[in-house]
Amino acid sequence: MLAAECLHHSGYRPLFMLLDLLRWPLPRYRPDASRGHHGSDGYRNLYPFQQPRFVDLARWNWQRRRLKVAHRLQDIRRVEPDAAALTANRERPSYTWIGHASGLIQLAGVNLLLDPVWSPRASPVQWMGPKRLLPPAMALPDLPRIDVVMVTHNHYDHLDFPTLRRLAAQAGGSPLFVVPLGVGRTLLRAGAPAERIVELDWWQRHRHGAVELTLTPAQHWSKRWVWGDRNRALWGGFAVKGDGVQLWYPGDTGYHPELFARIAEHLGEVDLALLPIGAYQPRWFLAPQHINPDEAVEIFRILRPKRALAVHWGTFVLTDEPLHQPPLDLAEALRRHGIAPADFSVPALGETVWLDEPIRSEKP
Repeated sequence: MLAAECLHHSGYRPLFMLLDLLRWPLPRYRPDASRGHHGSDGYRNLYPFQQPRFVDLARWNWQRRRLKVAHRLQDIRRVEPDAAALTANRERPSYTWIGHASGLIQLAGVNLLLDPVWSPRASPVQWMGPKRLLPPAMALPDLPRIDVVMVTHNHYDHLDFPTLRRLAAQAGGSPLFVVPLGVGRTLLRAGAPAERIVELDWWQRHRHGAVELTLTPAQHWSKRWVWGDRNRALWGGFAVKGDGVQLWYPGDTGYHPELFARIAEHLGEVDLALLPIGAYQPRWFLAPQHINPDEAVEIFRILRPKRALAVHWGTFVLTDEPLHQPPLDLAEALRRHGIAPADFSVPALGETVWLDEPIRSEKP
């Protein structure tokens, strides 16, 4: 999303303005004065920071034009998912990393898809913008039928119109879409039926069958158009709980120890944390809104999940670090803190982690 955001303020701005006009009306914003993160003109972070300004985007865009970054795609491990096993699975809790933030969660007989993006670019158009360098680990038709789709916020690398349209039209009927406040209107334009959209505020819950979903706070922001919609849709992460197992994904977020201490206290025991480790350079610009691998380790230490997996990397060139770099920085952070790599591991693209299997944890 951030690289696409830069295009808004480049020579392509008139084109993006035209695209925005075609996607009006803007999201409605109905603040609840009793809730502190509902501001008069948009949602607020619990710990406010200076959000991206035109001058910041212009500075970053100018600096990155001179970068020559080599992406060693051969260093990113890939495996072929067992699509038949995933389709047949009705009992075993599992997580399959599809790429970037997209993942398939199977819990209590429910198939849940997190931030599904199958398009070649994280962009409002598919002929320019941040390009996917590695394909999704599974083709969309090869997935088991999806019961629930969770979207954490409206940036293009998390909310993808073409993918959502295809999911809404899946055989057997549309999945349920669970999203933060204000994101529902975007999904309506993507073809999701109104009766299949549930919007949540921070800490609100929704139960689907034997699974309970909770929207958790994050330090981020929202914007999808050139003007008029900044922070008019909420952002967050998701906790998913069922059959005595709890998974948590923080969504795009900056680091604040008090925020994650609050989340840890509220959630209690977490069996699997899906922690972002990519899209973090340069820090002068991205630190307030995207954690780096070292901060992901700090969150791991605060939350103390039974296990963590590294996600949100290795797919789109959104920021300045090479695609293969985040796991290297994570390994160094784990070594410094004496955390076993098996406890906070880097899955292969397409790998399925079966949560009912024991973890082999050895000190590095």
